Amino acid sequence: MNQATVNIEPDEAAEQGPSHAGVGLLKKTFQILDLFTDDRLAWTQAELARETGLSRSTLSRLVRFLAARGYLTEQHGRYMLGFAAVDLGHRAERQFSLVELCRDLLEELSLATSETVILTGYDEPGARVVCLAQIPSRQGGLRVYETIGTAYPLYSGATAKAVLAFLPQARIDAVLAGDLVPVNPATPIDRAAAASQLADIRARRVAVTHEETYPGVSGMAVPILTPRGQVLGSIGVAGPCHRMTADAIAAGVGHLLAVGVRVAARLGGDPR
Repeated sequence: MNQATVNIEPDEAAEQGPSHAGVGLLKKTFQILDLFTDDRLAWTQAELARETGLSRSTLSRLVRFLAARGYLTEQHGRYMLGFAAVDLGHRAERQFSLVELCRDLLEELSLATSETVILTGYDEPGARVVCLAQIPSRQGGLRVYETIGTAYPLYSGATAKAVLAFLPQARIDAVLAGDLVPVNPATPIDRAAAASQLADIRARRVAVTHEETYPGVSGMAVPILTPRGQVLGSIGVAGPCHRMTADAIAAGVGHLLAVGVRVAARLGGDPR
C-alpha cells in the first residue's frame, strides 16, 4: 500500500473516512498558507500551531510538505512563502482580468442607475487608482465621461477613497501626510476631515464625494475586496450634481453595495 506523504491525525482520518480526510488536509494546508500576509511575512512552527489550533505533529508534517515543494521556505527557524507560491501568484495575476470579472455587473449597474459606471484598479506603486473600464451614462444632456487609463490620487474622489479606506492604516497615514494637491482646485483637502471621511467609508463600505475630481460632478463607489480583505480596485457611479440627489444617491448606494457583495463572492470562488 502506498503511504501518503502527508496525512492528518489517525483518529481524524478514522472518523471522517478517506474522502473527508483529504478535504480536511486541504483545509489545514490553506489555513497555514493564508496566514502569510503583508502584515505578517514570517512565522515559526510554534506560532503557526498556536494561530491555527493544529496539533504540533500535524502542523510539522504540513509545513515540511509545503517546504519540500517550494511553497514555504525556512530561514533561521522562521517560515516564509517560497518561490513556488510566488510563481503561482504570478501565473494567477497574468490570467486574472478584473474587467472580465466585473463586466456583466457593470452593465447591470449602468441600467439600474442610468449614470456613468467606472471600474478602477489599484496601482500600489503609484498610490493611485486607474480607470480600467467605463460605461457612459445613457442620460441626455450633461453626463460624465471618463477616459480609460485616467488615474487619480488615492485621496481624491469616490473611486479612489473607496480604495484608500481599506488599505492598512500605515498606508492611509502615509498618503494623508503627503502633498495633497486637489484634483479640482475649487475643492481643497482638509487632512482631518479626510481621515474622518475614510473612517466613515470603511464603516459604511461605500464612498460618496462631491466635486472632488471635476466641478459639478458627484460620485459614489464601493471597494473590490478579496476574501482576505485585500483591495483590488473599486466600482463607482458618477453623475452631474443636480441629478445626484439624496434619493438618487441612496438608490445608487444600494445597487453598489449589492454589486460589491457579488464581486467579493466571485473572488472567493462563488460564481453566483
